[in-house]
Amino acid sequence: MTAVFIGAAAGCSSGGSAADEKQNPDETVLYLDGDAVTEDEYALLAAEYRNQVTMQYSTDQVNADDFWQTEIDGETPLSQLEEMILDQLKYNYAVKHLAVEADVTEDYSYAELQENREGENQERSGQLENDETVYGLTSYDDSNYYSYWYSNLETQWKNSWIPDNADVTESDCRDYYDEHEDAYTYDTGVTVIYAELPYNSESERGEMQNTALSLSRALETSDDIKEIEAAFPEIEFEKLELNDFDTQEGMSGVYALRWEKASQLEEGQVTAPYEDNGTVCVMKCIGRTENGKLEFDDVKSRIERMLQVEAADQCISETAEKMKVENGGISAESVILKTVNN
Repeated sequence: MTAVFIGAAAGCSSGGSAADEKQNPDETVLYLDGDAVTEDEYALLAAEYRNQVTMQYSTDQVNADDFWQTEIDGETPLSQLEEMILDQLKYNYAVKHLAVEADVTEDYSYAELQENREGENQERSGQLENDETVYGLTSYDDSNYYSYWYSNLETQWKNSWIPDNADVTESDCRDYYDEHEDAYTYDTGVTVIYAELPYNSESERGEMQNTALSLSRALETSDDIKEIEAAFPEIEFEKLELNDFDTQEGMSGVYALRWEKASQLEEGQVTAPYEDNGTVCVMKCIGRTENGKLEFDDVKSRIERMLQVEAADQCISETAEKMKVENGGISAESVILKTVNN
């Protein structure tokens, strides 16, 4: 696979962002590049990953006394869980440290992160009371806010880091495309002339339905798109290249119905007017391809972004791998056992 690791020396640092003075060891499970991981944060991840360990074993094994400390196939379930937690913590703190160094966020503790969660929940509660649109969950608990925070922080850091540190060239993209050409094939592709007629009231809806019916009949009798556009100047027409390779069309979401209609059309066929997302829609198929392939120019931008993200992922992984791990005053084993036995 073609990989791009540009700017790593300038953009990836293994140094932590925590203050020089460490948090009280009696409140800390471990330190990552000097940054304290408290019992609450460690326990949160122990609870999250517990089931990933237990699902590998039978019910009888899981229900046995001292299951977590019993060696099975050369390792204990507790050691597996401890490794999972440490890997996730190192990844999260690598993202955090890189984001702090890049001025994407200010440094923060786990306790401050939970204070942010409370503020976020209050804000969302106020939006609901005011009948405002709330995107995502209406409220967050500790676990899903923690995941939400680090997912967003990683995205923000990548968007900041990529422009100056992941200069993917067209040659890089071409090499990747040539090596993975078979990945850019599709079963069905259609080219359509597509029109949406929006409405804001029931009276407008009836008017748009009548106009759409006239448009559908005109598209059936004429292949001259310019003539159709001249006859319906109030309508905006789009020429769309659709195929089942693109998930935005074929798999889910707001484009699912459009793809369902388009994929059934043979060249020259026109849909009857149909409603989708508050509009009346009509389309005509002007081309159909089976077992096709997307050309390089069609996928160049997405390959470029993918290679850039790979470079950013590599930077995070390298930062996590180099991270210095030191024990705190609370043993990881004690936190895990307290968490899994509750």
